[in-house]
Amino acid sequence: GPGRKAKAVYFAGCTASYVERDIGIASVRLLHDAGVDFTYLGEEENCCATPMLVAGKWDLFAETLRKNVEAVKRTGADTVITSCPACDMMWRKVYPEWARKLGIDYGITARHYSEVVAERIRDGRFRFPERPGGPVTVTWHDSCHMGRASKVYEAPREVIRAIPGVEFVEMPYNRDEAHCCGSVLTLIKEPEVAADLGKVRLDEAVEVGAAKVLAACPCCQFQLRVAAERRNVPVEVVDLAHFAAEALGYELPDPHPEVRAQWAVFEKMIALMTPEGFAGLMKTMWPELLEAMPAGMGAMMRAMGRVPGALEAMKPLFPVLFPRLLPLMMPKVLPTLIDRIRERVPMPEYMSEQMPALLPKVMDNLMPHMIGDVVPLVADDLIGYLKGAGREETRRAA
Repeated sequence: GPGRKAKAVYFAGCTASYVERDIGIASVRLLHDAGVDFTYLGEEENCCATPMLVAGKWDLFAETLRKNVEAVKRTGADTVITSCPACDMMWRKVYPEWARKLGIDYGITARHYSEVVAERIRDGRFRFPERPGGPVTVTWHDSCHMGRASKVYEAPREVIRAIPGVEFVEMPYNRDEAHCCGSVLTLIKEPEVAADLGKVRLDEAVEVGAAKVLAACPCCQFQLRVAAERRNVPVEVVDLAHFAAEALGYELPDPHPEVRAQWAVFEKMIALMTPEGFAGLMKTMWPELLEAMPAGMGAMMRAMGRVPGALEAMKPLFPVLFPRLLPLMMPKVLPTLIDRIRERVPMPEYMSEQMPALLPKVMDNLMPHMIGDVVPLVADDLIGYLKGAGREETRRAA
């Protein structure tokens, strides 16, 4: 358990800990059955900090690096065993470089679990039992992080070939020349492009007769599964540790329904956080947005709605005014914005509870880059609303 002294630590990473938990369970089962002596960090394990690094939040990255290194050293370990290729790249490539910059005594070797297990297969200390059922043909997807970054190519192939009843076939593009899965980042920004890129990779697997594509990267796995669904590619994408642990006789949870449910939430949120999506939200919030305008500007604009041609004359100023006004208005309309989002995006309670804390940060980062595209999409609707409101006020006054 966590806190136990050992020379090696299994570092699960965020995805295996919180989302696709079968990966963490399977990795531990596989290492245990291979006779590897290891411990783990439990609640002392932090994110590997890849997101902080790529976001340029270097102070937070350095702080997280220190915490992880200190936690590993407290166990007496000098080796970190990973399952996530991004975590592996951090411990293998990035952490040592940053440790030198920060003056941290590092002295830690990173190894992927496939390297550890393959080593024991080679020297005869571990073998898979005979596999029940008929033969299955599989191929291996070299993820960018595990392949081109960490150069771990042969170990996963050795593990696959060691499983009885498994026929391994190689895709045309492999190792350094392997095609990218299409990237979850592409899936967020350009879903159709991501599906097309994923199909390119999956078609290679079909071409060589594979029924399953094995992979280690949870992001690659998710992206390829989505691509297979959207482009109707008849191949299954399976995590390597999951596949190997099942070959050892373990039954593992299927994380895919929960992952797909979570992705459905993110997909809808991503759509809302586009210029078109946010414009749609704004169009439902004119009363609240006008009320939140500073210095009585909302009342002034309502009054202009009663003056023929006034709003049309003011329209060219909208691209100048809104970028200045919206940051001042957002804190006042945040509760309404959250309500509108919840109406459009059914989400688990734990996600909903985080919205008040997370959404302001999202808006602060997103709005400066997006507001210029949003204003043209809402200008005519705002004018129409103000004219309608003006007519209503005139009718009441009469």
